Amino acid sequence: MRKILTALLLLLSLGSMAQNARQILDAAAAKVKQMGDVKASFTATAFNGTTEQASTKGTMLLQGKKMHLSTDDVKIWYNGKTQWSLIPESGEVNVTTPTEPEMASTNPYSFINLYKKGYKMKVRTTKLRGKDTYEVHLVARNDRNSVQEIYIDVAKNDYTPLCIRVRQDNNWNRISIHSLHGNQHFTDTAFEFPKSEYPNVEIIDLR
Repeated sequence: MRKILTALLLLLSLGSMAQNARQILDAAAAKVKQMGDVKASFTATAFNGTTEQASTKGTMLLQGKKMHLSTDDVKIWYNGKTQWSLIPESGEVNVTTPTEPEMASTNPYSFINLYKKGYKMKVRTTKLRGKDTYEVHLVARNDRNSVQEIYIDVAKNDYTPLCIRVRQDNNWNRISIHSLHGNQHFTDTAFEFPKSEYPNVEIIDLR
């Protein structure tokens, strides 16, 4: 009887953790949407297992699903359907139609569309860069999901997302967000590849 009661209490505890995690992410998603157009500064780091492979700093413009990312190594424009990826040294821009899981490795706010679809979740409190945070851990229910794990660190005081970590196979991508400026006003052209600015770049359509 005691074992049964213990198991029931554990299930209730896990259910409460999942509910709280969902509420936190709902609040974080609402926070992002309320900010309107956003300009963010970030550091993106790629890992193989626990070994750091590369790191870069940059800025990002966000408008709903649309995104423009700019670093010294790569520039990405995404208009909500089509993505243009430019590595200046290569002299080429690749044109693709990324899936939501593929967007998760570059857009820290893609969790807004991902977390409601097929993930178990739990939450714990911790600190990040001196701030009290909620760390929400999501694990895919389906082994075939290309994004198996996600960690989302959210500030406790105002539900601002501070860091997103995404695992695909044994590779992790971490995007640490350092500053956010909401209520910006971007035109649609900010999220599309400006051909006139790169007249000598070869466009490779991979769609």
